[in-house]
Amino acid sequence: MIRVIVIDDELPSLNRLKKQLEDSGKVKVQGSFTGPLEALAYLGENKVDAVFLDIEMPDIDGIELASRTLDLQGNIAIVFVTAYNQYAVEAFRLNALDYLLKPVSQERLQETLCRIIDERGITLDNKGLSISCFGKFCVKAGGKEVKFRTEKAEELLAYLINSRGVYLSRNNIIDCLWEDFEGDRAVVHFNTTLHNIKRALLPYDVRISIQYDRGNYRMDSEGINCDYLKFCNFIEHNPKADSDNIMNYEETASLYTGEYLSGWSSIWAGGKRIMLEEQFILLMLELARYHRSISNYQKALEWLKKGFLYEPLHRELNYRLIETLLLINERSIAIKYYELYKDSLAKKLKTEPDAAFKQLLEKV
Repeated sequence: MIRVIVIDDELPSLNRLKKQLEDSGKVKVQGSFTGPLEALAYLGENKVDAVFLDIEMPDIDGIELASRTLDLQGNIAIVFVTAYNQYAVEAFRLNALDYLLKPVSQERLQETLCRIIDERGITLDNKGLSISCFGKFCVKAGGKEVKFRTEKAEELLAYLINSRGVYLSRNNIIDCLWEDFEGDRAVVHFNTTLHNIKRALLPYDVRISIQYDRGNYRMDSEGINCDYLKFCNFIEHNPKADSDNIMNYEETASLYTGEYLSGWSSIWAGGKRIMLEEQFILLMLELARYHRSISNYQKALEWLKKGFLYEPLHRELNYRLIETLLLINERSIAIKYYELYKDSLAKKLKTEPDAAFKQLLEKV
């Protein structure tokens, strides 16, 4: 939560802004003051993240008050709120984070709050944020699907997720996602799309942190529930399946509910799609190996068939599936799978099963 105080000598304006801040779901209003001196006394004793203050006030105007506030707490966000815009230049001379004109709209206020969160590195509770990359790409916040203004905003977000926290240069991102644009035009499209990602989340009490460092960008995935990230993290560190980790194996396998970013024709997505499908098949084979090792042949068949649905021509899947069927004396079904595999190879690849399949069938 953002810790905030509000300062305005007009009580109706003070109460209105205080309510707007509290209704945002991102703010804890720690104090509201009609007197600047009282506010300064509070700031001398209490740390806050941001101060929302009116400029036109008696005794001490907002510009001077902001300066004295920065003397007390140097790393604080100053947001000016006023009915007049002639103070804008002076306000930003003091490095104010933002400048709001009365009456303040909730949408404009949300943009300011997001700037405070980003620039101060404030953590929000993202437990309600989930991102699905297997099957249709989908971002949900609080159980509701987030609607993005453009498809390119979805793709940029997915591309940042795909990098798994590694910094990517802006130029490389542009070359991959905006290959038809050049120079300043491409940069404008990138900046606009990045803004649209953050704007899409404004109505929700969640935050996607996209960090910037010397021309490079990364997405901080901490606190985000994402099927792709969970899948990759497990694949990277998994040992062989055994009785201690079998539940983790099966939970990871269940994350794969469809091909990666289904329906997207992007070259970068297609390349990762092939790799992830192969990793999924290897996961199915390992699960089947474990269940066969404890003589749970039906469970082994379930996982092999699940892999078979995604890659019916996979050599190892077909071999282990036929082998397992023979182990439980289902020879006729095994032969049907063999004939199906044989016909599919002939039609699609103009080849036939290797000798090991014939030897397998001849053993029984």
